[in-house]
Amino acid sequence: MEEVITKKTERNIWLDLFKIFLCLLVISIHFAGEAYWWFPVYRLAVPMFFMISGYYNYHKNTEIQIKKSTTFIKRCLKYMLIGFGIYIVFDFVMCYINGNGVGYYFTTLFYKDFILSFFILNEPITYSGYQLWFLIALFVVALIHYFIVKYNKQNWYYIIIPICVAIHLFFAGYMKFFQYTDMPIRYTRNALFFGLPMFAIGFAMAKYDFHQKNWYKYIYLALGIFFFFLQILESKLIVVELYNSSILSAMFLLQFFVGLKPVNCEWFYNWFGKSISFYIYILHVAVGIVLNKLFDFSNLMLECFTILIVSFVIYEIAFLIIKLAKHIKSRPKKIRLNIKS
Repeated sequence: MEEVITKKTERNIWLDLFKIFLCLLVISIHFAGEAYWWFPVYRLAVPMFFMISGYYNYHKNTEIQIKKSTTFIKRCLKYMLIGFGIYIVFDFVMCYINGNGVGYYFTTLFYKDFILSFFILNEPITYSGYQLWFLIALFVVALIHYFIVKYNKQNWYYIIIPICVAIHLFFAGYMKFFQYTDMPIRYTRNALFFGLPMFAIGFAMAKYDFHQKNWYKYIYLALGIFFFFLQILESKLIVVELYNSSILSAMFLLQFFVGLKPVNCEWFYNWFGKSISFYIYILHVAVGIVLNKLFDFSNLMLECFTILIVSFVIYEIAFLIIKLAKHIKSRPKKIRLNIKS
């Protein structure tokens, strides 16, 4: 048991870098939208983010699995509260800039039905930070996952996946083949019908070894790219938030990156941190709003790349300042320890 708990595994640098690309896809959804014919390929990002979280929250040891699920809740809560804090302040400042009444902002912002709006529909407490629904959904998924693990009901995921995916696909788009519907997107793009099944797929995949041969990963890469572009063809049939090809592409690409040889990249995490993609995701909408007030972008993809870079720079400056502050704070302790010794 002790050997399992203390064994150190290297972090997957390739997947962390790919998550930055996924952030670009999310930014493109919000700021480039359907301006380009390849718009459906952007849909890969969110399901794959959920899937990655599920994959890395699995452990075959029950004791460690419960600890990981508890840590997962704390991490999701941290990101969610940071996101809320940033956008409540941002919206408050934008009230003055746009000449809107601050009173109206505070009287209309908060939930009327907290359970429904927060836990079920995952609506953010902010006007600008609409992307924070993902962080709320991830937090709700973390809570559900904790109880599933605690009571050893992981096999429920094999039921949850097909039922929740079927509900999402039907009510989010395929019901239009049977009758007209104007169902709001928030009723299907939430933790229950979007986040939980994608998380469960990643969690279930982690139980099995799909890399018995080293060259398998190249097959996964080819299939991942194939389904990535198949999203465009599937969108010709129907326009939805989550395509079948999005799910398959995320599964195969995740297996490809998992199959890559791990390398020691402590220098990368020392300089850029382990949560870079989360903070880019949190910051990008506020950055995009400000940049659009300052500049008139004629090229939408250039705008998306600019938002990605500026979001990264803001995060990196904050990360280095915090790291420097921690280093300065720890120096007197080291000096005292040296004097005593």
